[in-house]
Amino acid sequence: MLFEHYSKNKKVLLLVSVTILMLGIFTFFSSPVIFQEGNPWPQIKGISQLTFGGADIVKLSDSDNRYLTRNQNGPMVIEVFMKDRGYEYTDQMGSGYFYKSSDSTIVLTRRQYSRFYVIWTITENSNDADNNLWTTTTNDEGVTYQYPKELLAKYISVVDWPPIVKIETGTYSCKTTPQEMGSISDITSQRLVDDRTYCVNVKHEGAAGSVYSSYTYTTTKSDDLVKVSFTLQYPNCINYDEAQSKTCINERETFDLDSTIDRIVQTIK
Repeated sequence: MLFEHYSKNKKVLLLVSVTILMLGIFTFFSSPVIFQEGNPWPQIKGISQLTFGGADIVKLSDSDNRYLTRNQNGPMVIEVFMKDRGYEYTDQMGSGYFYKSSDSTIVLTRRQYSRFYVIWTITENSNDADNNLWTTTTNDEGVTYQYPKELLAKYISVVDWPPIVKIETGTYSCKTTPQEMGSISDITSQRLVDDRTYCVNVKHEGAAGSVYSSYTYTTTKSDDLVKVSFTLQYPNCINYDEAQSKTCINERETFDLDSTIDRIVQTIK
């Protein structure tokens, strides 16, 4: 009997030891992601609620305005969440999602937490918040348009900004770069934004740990050709530590530049 009791305790001790060892190994290799938000326990608790509690979205316990969703279908979950609270989706700019009610505007910014989860930060402003982010200008050719004064991104910077807008006569055409030549520094592709077609030319130039990308978006509007040109700076994400590098890469993947340029085009007068 004593031997059986000792053997049982030994098995329990072995199981606990293996569990602690596995947790230690997991923490060692995943620590840059786990600790990217500082104290990891609110995120760990949130992940547990998503995994075992059947929830699609959970409020992080360390904040009144931060929520956690799975990466897959995260924007759809947020849209339902906001709609239940009387807010309608209006726009996206980069990593920012805009929602409006009758008396306020809310901006949600997303940040990846590993490959599988997204942290959403909700900022409530007055109903003029979206308008305050955008400003109106008229160029030397008399073309009036709106553009965002800044991009809602941490790892993407504006260089040649505001965008240069030109209206020309002519026929729309787009000679795209063949896929087998996709690694070259001068790439032209055709993109569909909502129901509007854009020919996008991007020229990349590397310098001092960053890549400078010069864009020209071409589309049609009222039988004219519209061209929007600007330059952005992208830091090399691999130059950061592992946690920042993953955040940088995730922001790059989720940043919706096409929608921002399309909105600029729609404001042209």
